[in-house]
Amino acid sequence: MKNKNFINIDLIIEIYNNFPDKNAFFTPFFDKLAGTDSIRKQIIEGKTAEEIRKSWEDDLLAFKKIRKKYLLYGDFE
Repeated sequence: MKNKNFINIDLIIEIYNNFPDKNAFFTPFFDKLAGTDSIRKQIIEGKTAEEIRKSWEDDLLAFKKIRKKYLLYGDFE
């Protein structure tokens, strides 16, 4: 994917898959940085980066709909 407007999860997935002690890979700080535990759970379940990004679509659309009325300038999308 050449789009620069996305979170690159592929590297995290690759490192996790190659990490010898899966139970020690994720710390509570990861969930804090991500803002949710769902990304960690999806990586552990073996989901691909594309599947993880796709799981955000509904929430992103809802957010964009709400934020539209607060924009001072035209949307950049």
